Amino acid sequence: MKRLAPVLFLCFAVAPLAAGLVYALLYSLGLVGALSSGFTPVYWQKTLTDGSFWASLGLSAAVATVVVLLSTALALLLLVWLRPLAERPRTRFLLHFPLAIPPIIAAFVSFQWLGSSGMLARIAYLFGWIAHPDAFPPLINDPFYLGVGLTSMLLTFPFLLLLFLNHYQAANLLQLSQLASTLGASPAHINLRLVWPVLLRRTMPTLLLYGVFLFGAYEVPLLLGRQNPAMLSVFISQKFSKFNLADLPVAYVATVVYALVVVVFTAVFLQLNKSTRQTHL
Repeated sequence: MKRLAPVLFLCFAVAPLAAGLVYALLYSLGLVGALSSGFTPVYWQKTLTDGSFWASLGLSAAVATVVVLLSTALALLLLVWLRPLAERPRTRFLLHFPLAIPPIIAAFVSFQWLGSSGMLARIAYLFGWIAHPDAFPPLINDPFYLGVGLTSMLLTFPFLLLLFLNHYQAANLLQLSQLASTLGASPAHINLRLVWPVLLRRTMPTLLLYGVFLFGAYEVPLLLGRQNPAMLSVFISQKFSKFNLADLPVAYVATVVYALVVVVFTAVFLQLNKSTRQTHL
C-alpha cells in the first residue's frame, strides 16, 4: 500500500497538472487549439511585450510580498505581546476560525464593510468624521489595492500566528528566553537575537509557499481589486473569458509563465525545507 500511494498521487494529482501545463505550452506556441497553424513564437512575443501583462505580474508579486511581510510582522508582534493569551485553547479556536472562511466570503464581507456605502463609512458619518459617506477613503477597487491587502492580511496573520506558536513551543523558546534573561539579556534583545530569528528560520519555507499561494489569489482580487491593472490570476481569467479568440494564446502564455514562477518557488521551498530539517537534526 505504501508503494501504491505515490503512484496514485502521480496519476491523479501530478499527471493532470502536467498534462494541462503541456497543453498550455503547446497552445501558446501555436501547435494545438483553434488557432493552430504550426510553430510560432508570435504569441510569446505579443505577451512579453504587453505592458499590462508585466503590470499584472508585478502587481501580484507586490501584493503577495507586502501581505506576507505585514502579516509576519503582525504575527510576531502579537506573539510577543499576547503569547499567554494566544496559547489558551479558546483563543486558539478563535484563531482557527478565519482559516475556515472561504476567500470569496471574506471578500464579500470586506465589500460590505470597506465600501463607500459600507459599515465603516456609515460609522464615520454617524460620528461626524466625514461630511457624507462618499467622502470615506476608497478601500474597494482602489489604485493601491488596500482592500485586497487588508482582506488577505486578515486571512493570513491568524494562520501565521498559530504557526509561530507551534514552532515557539517545539523549539523550547520559552526556556531559552528565560535562560537568556538570567544571563542579563533584555526582552528586546531576546526577541531580536533569539526568538524572531529562530522562528523565521524554521518557518521560512512555509512563508515562501504561502507567498506563492497569495501570488495566485483570485476571488479577493476579483471582487475587491481593479480590473486594470488586475492581478495575474484575474488577468488570465479576463483573457480566457473574452470573445476574441486571439486572446486565448495570450492567456495560455500567461498561464505558462505563472506555472514557471510557481515551479521555481516550489524548488526553492523544497531546498529551504531540506536545509531546515537538517538544521533541526
